[in-house]
Amino acid sequence: MPVEAVVAVAGFIASFLSGLLGIGGGIVLTPVLLYAPQLVGAPALSVKIITGLTVVQAISGSVLGAARHRAYGNVSTRLVLLMGPPAAIASLVGALVSRDVSDQLLLAIFAVFSFLGAVFLALPPRTREAATADVRVNRPLAVALAVIIGAFGGMVGIGAIAFILAALVYFLRVPPRVAIGSSLGIGLFGAIAAFIGKAATAQIDPKLAAIVVVAAVVGSPLGSWVSVRTRTDLLMRSLAILVALAAVRIAWSALGAG
Repeated sequence: MPVEAVVAVAGFIASFLSGLLGIGGGIVLTPVLLYAPQLVGAPALSVKIITGLTVVQAISGSVLGAARHRAYGNVSTRLVLLMGPPAAIASLVGALVSRDVSDQLLLAIFAVFSFLGAVFLALPPRTREAATADVRVNRPLAVALAVIIGAFGGMVGIGAIAFILAALVYFLRVPPRVAIGSSLGIGLFGAIAAFIGKAATAQIDPKLAAIVVVAAVVGSPLGSWVSVRTRTDLLMRSLAILVALAAVRIAWSALGAG
């Protein structure tokens, strides 16, 4: 099977999950692209090219998913504008730095964020129910989280950016459905900045990136449509399972075991 077909299938799955679960759903793209090509006889992709593709998926999936979730009233513009710009600046720095970081370290960072995200997503939410327009957060904490997540997200792509959803729910106590929609908007800022950094350091494959964009056009709106019709506790647990599985496999590779 050609690697382009693998990327198309992986991009659709990741984009569907991004629309369904917020940007965190795309976390499956890294392990799929890292291991699936060899399983079907396609050429292997480098870790840096894979992280570049996850950033492309984050942009395309976030634009489509955020637009759909905004139409459903689940995106807090105040929260997106508070956390998005600092996440973008930090992501650009992280993406530029990633060129000179070893693949093993990038995988280790991905695994750590995945493990932490899975733990928080598996815990019962401690949120205050509120209408989207009434959501308020600790502003200094929100900015600090955006910078930390953005910096590592710029380095490893969507693997760290996906942690935004867990941060919104468990540190800032944003209602889960609003957190899902808003995480797409916040992640978009960071993903665009990370894309600039990745492109400037030759970590974007144009042909494969175009395939990911086309897959997102189909998958992300479909996932968003399903999301608003599904219980939020089920969505959070589903994402926790996906993140945990990805973390285990990536950690195995980071340790040089496979």
